[in-house]
Amino acid sequence: MRQTKTKLLALTLALLACGAGASHAADYAVGPLTIAHPWAPATPEGAKAAPGYFTVTNAGREADRLISGSFVDAGHVEIVSGGGKATQAIAGGLVIAPGETITLSPTGPHLMFTGLIGPLEQGNSAQSILRFEKAGPVVLEFAIEGAARKPASGKGAHHGH
Repeated sequence: MRQTKTKLLALTLALLACGAGASHAADYAVGPLTIAHPWAPATPEGAKAAPGYFTVTNAGREADRLISGSFVDAGHVEIVSGGGKATQAIAGGLVIAPGETITLSPTGPHLMFTGLIGPLEQGNSAQSILRFEKAGPVVLEFAIEGAARKPASGKGAHHGH
């Protein structure tokens, strides 16, 4: 896992040096896309998964697609829809049409960070890289918000569902 963190940090520094980072603390820009208020709920010790939320606006003339991501505190990132037991992967990624704003939320599309390496603690932030089909990668920080809840089954928490 240490090697994964080291690779993510190296990629982050390279992207920032190329100017593909945040436009300011809460909003991020990559090509015609703006990403606002990325956040994830705090998790209790032992949680294995957590959702990630944000709003993305496409000010461009062409559709783009969120195709993948990485999260420094998790082994895998999946783009999903729905909530609770009805959550399922979005095949091919999340399309953002020209002029469209999509809010990733607990009951709609969102990210799922799985294989958490430790709890997400309120007040902290966690680095992520999102990859868009046309606009490319963007490095951002997910604010960790809200109080941690105990996992319902002891296997981990999937908050907000």
